[in-house]
Amino acid sequence: MNFKYFLALIGLCISTLAIGQKKDKNDLLEDQYEVQFVRTGVEGTTLFKVFSYGKNEKQCLENAKRNAIKAVIFNGIPGSDLQKPLASDPNASEVHKDYFQSFFQENGKYQQYVSLSTDGSINANDRLRVGKLLKIGFIVSVQKASLRRELEQAGVVKSLSHGF
Repeated sequence: MNFKYFLALIGLCISTLAIGQKKDKNDLLEDQYEVQFVRTGVEGTTLFKVFSYGKNEKQCLENAKRNAIKAVIFNGIPGSDLQKPLASDPNASEVHKDYFQSFFQENGKYQQYVSLSTDGSINANDRLRVGKLLKIGFIVSVQKASLRRELEQAGVVKSLSHGF
């Protein structure tokens, strides 16, 4: 009798672990993104397409805005004048973890530096279903000069005049 309970307990633990892993996989996917340079805009903006994941279109859009800023700060935008990331320290996200948690929180400061650069319509080629998630590409505009000033004031990046 005790052996049956033991087997039931093991089965419950394994199924709970599998469900937890599946959720973690989706959560990790939501943090992934791809970028494609579109063009340099006016007044220090860069236009590019960000493909982001989410459970619905609204979540994809919010993730795209957040991911656009992350791309500019931490990875750079290939083919643009922002090929190099604003943060030259590859560990900047960890070194300034408290700052970035606040900066990227829901309705956080990051929203001041990014905007949707289309009328909101989405090309059918820019919308895919990946498992239970959507992957949607949005064209966004990032105010790189203003973002750089914010990061300089926060001590995340060095001023361009630093070292002269």
